[in-house]
Amino acid sequence: MDIISEILELFGAAYLGDFSKYMFQSGAYSPVFYVMLLLPIIVAFVYYIVLDHILLANVKKWLTIGTTTSAVAALVGVFIANTKINSFTFAQSIPDTGVGSANFLSFGFIVFAYSALFFFLASLILKSFSSRSRNIPF
Repeated sequence: MDIISEILELFGAAYLGDFSKYMFQSGAYSPVFYVMLLLPIIVAFVYYIVLDHILLANVKKWLTIGTTTSAVAALVGVFIANTKINSFTFAQSIPDTGVGSANFLSFGFIVFAYSALFFFLASLILKSFSSRSRNIPF
């Protein structure tokens, strides 16, 4: 779990103080990482292998699907983080966490960026298995 927290904190560049401390103590990094990793891979698999339709075979629709997937992963990640931190601080009777909405926004942006990267990488791998979307994204 330590490497996952390092990845999501951009190897110390995005350490968010109390937010990062409570994320680590509550064990919230792992579920967020798995959502951030698996959701784009599953959506890319569905796009290239399951659907593989000529109407979806253009860059604009691929970009829309990738952006939407990354946004959903970011929202789910922020929801998981909020739930885990609130549960942990409630169980530990910590009245003031020092965690604000800017921390969640920054964390959501990091999750969005990583999800977009994973979607792009999954697209590069899976496009070779597609018959109609072989040239998407390029």
